[in-house]
Amino acid sequence: MPNYLQKRRRRWYAVLEIPKSLQHRIGKSRFVQSLKTDSLSLAEERVLPIIAEWKQLIRNLQSDDPNSFEAELADWRAHISNYKKQGFTDQEINELALDVADSLHPDPVRGAELYSVVSGYSILLTEHVEPYLNSQELEQKTIDMKRSDLKRFCTKFQFSREVNNRLLIEWVEDDLMEELGLSPATCRRIVSAVRGYWKYLQRRHGLDMPYPFDGVVPKARKKTKREVRDMRKHFMPTDYHTLLAAVPDTDPLLSDLIRLGAYTGCRIEEICSLKLEQVLHDRFKIEDAKSEAGWREVPIHSNIRQLAARLKDESKDGYFLSGLTHNKYGDRSNAIGKRFGRLKAKCGYQKDYVFHSFRKGVATQLEAADVPEIHVARILGHEWNTLTFGLYSGGGKFEVLSAVVERLRW
Repeated sequence: MPNYLQKRRRRWYAVLEIPKSLQHRIGKSRFVQSLKTDSLSLAEERVLPIIAEWKQLIRNLQSDDPNSFEAELADWRAHISNYKKQGFTDQEINELALDVADSLHPDPVRGAELYSVVSGYSILLTEHVEPYLNSQELEQKTIDMKRSDLKRFCTKFQFSREVNNRLLIEWVEDDLMEELGLSPATCRRIVSAVRGYWKYLQRRHGLDMPYPFDGVVPKARKKTKREVRDMRKHFMPTDYHTLLAAVPDTDPLLSDLIRLGAYTGCRIEEICSLKLEQVLHDRFKIEDAKSEAGWREVPIHSNIRQLAARLKDESKDGYFLSGLTHNKYGDRSNAIGKRFGRLKAKCGYQKDYVFHSFRKGVATQLEAADVPEIHVARILGHEWNTLTFGLYSGGGKFEVLSAVVERLRW
């Protein structure tokens, strides 16, 4: 078993030891992150990009300029640790640090900033980002997005004492929205990431400052009827045939993917991550979905049974759609999803049409056929929140769901 995999409480975790020289900067002795699976084979797929990310972080820290603020801060803390071992009192250590900051440091401003951080009066915001992210039980893609958001924040504000409500509003409105052209929704996501980090600093590092986030991002404007109408649309049978006819002869896998999406309503990654043991003669067993409700069995429509049998026979790597590669987050749909994006753009479909439009098309067809919503929810893997069906029901009869799927007409 690779030494960067550990099983804890029936789940696999990615683990990587941090070099001793960097442990004081990162705030722990090892990286640990849940892989959110009890399957060893799936854990081995997911762990590699995470380990690669951690190793890149270590390389970046090891190659830091020795004159950087972070490196100098580490030296100061090492000296303070030595003073404590020699029996100096906290007051004596504080006076020594203050003396260095006031008269011995070549840059008085930088000396004051270093003293402010080592004495606990302020927090260097970049210092605790990685420990915070490593404490989050989130998918790697979400972690990377939060890292990017916090990098924006830490580029603007170096120390916690620099942050206040007025300056945050100016950052959002002037830098993010006006200069970078980010939408209010994106700004809300960024501020949400910062808010979570701020609470972590309060909880773990004694940050004691007025809460600065009230009213930072303008409230969301209610969408107009036209905007609602122009949101992502569903594919209709004519769209399905248009797309199939446009698939290049050199890309039969893309044609297979389109047919599977239309007749199952599954998300693209759900289809691409299917393994052979999850495909039975009459159903797809969707596992490791986005939510607990997403763990379901989708009947195989009669129009794609031969396709399903062929794909199983042709597989050479244990996956239903054979030959796809994983991206750094362990997803198999990335490359073929981009090919679909180019295909639909070539056919004249705008950004309001995506692969998910097949899923919406399935829901639209079943609604038009007066199929009870509970059956549609079971097939698509949606939450069903009524007390009777959501809390107590173990799921509808498979024969009923099979009959529902057969009502799809593409």
